[in-house]
Amino acid sequence: MGVMTSPASDSLKEIHLRLDTRIRSVDEPRWLSSRYATPEARTTLIILYAFYYELARVRLVVTDQTMGNIRFQWWRDALEELAQDKVRQHDVVLALAEEIRQKRLITTDLMLIIDEHEAAYLAYNRSLEPEDRLVQIAARICDAAADFDDRLMALAREWAARRRGENDSSLSAHLSVASRIRPAVAHLRLRHIWARQAEPSALQIRASILLAMLIGRV
Repeated sequence: MGVMTSPASDSLKEIHLRLDTRIRSVDEPRWLSSRYATPEARTTLIILYAFYYELARVRLVVTDQTMGNIRFQWWRDALEELAQDKVRQHDVVLALAEEIRQKRLITTDLMLIIDEHEAAYLAYNRSLEPEDRLVQIAARICDAAADFDDRLMALAREWAARRRGENDSSLSAHLSVASRIRPAVAHLRLRHIWARQAEPSALQIRASILLAMLIGRV
């Protein structure tokens, strides 16, 4: 279940700012890519990433599978309650409520992310985490009409493996992507840096993402 609560008096803007700060702290590569999105898309991306992080961190804070199941079910229940106009006092849930109401995020997509994170957690297999689905949803946020290349799904899984330090897999070639979806996928270019060094500098990370944005190759 969640760790971020929000007083009822907090505005949605204040919540968005807190989530943005949080994602910058825990997931800087995706945060950096999101800076190049339009303001509305950037906000939706950050809320999506904040939701994803809440699920990903279950493996960090819960070792008992029963308790883990309870946490994943908490998120399912929270999403189901939104359809009944019941909003739990949690920053991510409050932010999701508006995104779902405006149809910028779809409940069924979010439910699938929960299911796949839970499956990865129960199997003790992080390769099952839905990094590919996350990229697909993020790309649709940036451009609902864009053609989505299925090869990006494979690159997302490869990116996640490289980020975890799993360097035994082959490295795919760069892939050209449409300009509108680059804020959702520019960070995928980092897998080439991680293949060369485990801890690149902040400047290298920013330069890699900027290059991906400029030339469209991830």
